Amino acid sequence: MVTIEKNRGPSLVKNIDWILLAVALTLNILGLIAVRSVSVHLNQPSLFTKQLIASLLGLACMVIMMLIDYKDLRLLSIPAYIGTVILLLFVLIAGVGLEEVGTNGWIILGPFSFQPSELGKVTLSIIAAYFLERIKQENGNLNYLWLFATTGSLVGLILLQPDFGTSVVYMFMFACMIFVFGIRYRTILIIMGAALVTLPIFMFGLLEKIFGSYQIERILSFLNPEAYARTGAYQVLMSIRYIGSGTLFGVEPGTEKAARNVPEAATDSIFAVIGEEWGFVGTVTVVLLFAIFLLRCLYIARFARDKFGTYIVIGLMSMFLFHFLENIGMNIGLLPVTGIPLPFISYGGSSVLVSYIAVGIIMGISMRRERPMFEVQ
Repeated sequence: MVTIEKNRGPSLVKNIDWILLAVALTLNILGLIAVRSVSVHLNQPSLFTKQLIASLLGLACMVIMMLIDYKDLRLLSIPAYIGTVILLLFVLIAGVGLEEVGTNGWIILGPFSFQPSELGKVTLSIIAAYFLERIKQENGNLNYLWLFATTGSLVGLILLQPDFGTSVVYMFMFACMIFVFGIRYRTILIIMGAALVTLPIFMFGLLEKIFGSYQIERILSFLNPEAYARTGAYQVLMSIRYIGSGTLFGVEPGTEKAARNVPEAATDSIFAVIGEEWGFVGTVTVVLLFAIFLLRCLYIARFARDKFGTYIVIGLMSMFLFHFLENIGMNIGLLPVTGIPLPFISYGGSSVLVSYIAVGIIMGISMRRERPMFEVQ
């Protein structure tokens, strides 16, 4: 039997994390400016229009999630999981995609498209938090089974699309939640040791069976970009070039080239557009805003009313953290290209919509925290 303890009181609005809200809105506004620049250079006004509509829908969803008592998510966790699995199965049967990305992960809804794997990240944080809390309370083996079964099924369905980059996001989120839940360092060392032992077998024996040719090329081009300067490493090398060309405050208006010359300028390589047009100051501003955003998420997790709220915030925060590190890392050549968008900034209706849903859940948990932040105990 699942019991729900309601959090009521006149202080909910007072507990809104206005800093988190302001940072999210600022990042989204900066993203809209960057996407509009790309849409103008490519003469594709629909890019900006769709992104603006998705942002407004996202804001509405954020408000709705803030008003919902997050404890009700316990009751919604199983239905949300089942619904997500149905959507992911539907994608495998009737999903559409692009040949160059090698995955069919989108559902077409008239003039718009939706990527269920994005919504699955929120579902993962909720369903994993639900079973982690039950394990903490009951320490039952059955809850361990359900935890790994639900998480593994979501990851498996994403791999079947196949979408290796998104599956890594899922695994990173789950690993962060398990770490906060509490895991012995001995167990971590055993897992790391096993990974190191199996890595050569994986790299040389199973690589071609698991990954497509384009994914293997991405890995090889990351290890040796000069050898793939005109193929797999072209996007990264162009991103680095235009980020560096922005100098301190960006290039003169009318001389921008990144939006036209860098592949996937509106999505994967939006950071290159920002680097060229806004310069070092612009890129540092974006990085600092994300740092503030992530730190506020940590504070909210720390002062959540219960473990369920803490686990959800950690899961969603780790989603934002991975996207932030991977997208910027691949644009400056520190990480392989995986097609991971930059939250609130990259073009993509599914991404910005789910980002706002995640912020709404986090802020809902913040509004219902047990005590004010930074209160001296």
